[in-house]
Amino acid sequence: VVESGAHQGEKVPTLRQLTIPFRNTKRTMKLNVDPSMIVQQEAAMVTTYAMELFLTRFAHESLQNAKKKNRHTIRYEDVAEARTMHSSKNFLDYLIP
Repeated sequence: VVESGAHQGEKVPTLRQLTIPFRNTKRTMKLNVDPSMIVQQEAAMVTTYAMELFLTRFAHESLQNAKKKNRHTIRYEDVAEARTMHSSKNFLDYLIP
């Protein structure tokens, strides 16, 4: 595990500790930009880790919304509410109105 300078004491996971397969991220990066482009492994790993952090936080916020309504099941409405909580999630507007 490598120390990250981005957050205090936070550890950047090794390749084996990533939940999302970084090769899928690498393939997606190539498809969305230029198929002939070379994506370094480190770039794909960092992008994958960022996605995992984003999804973990998004799921946690959605769960908190469900718990406020005395539920243990996350519903679409909880996800939609989590999306509106921060302007950083505005890019999801077309997916989660």
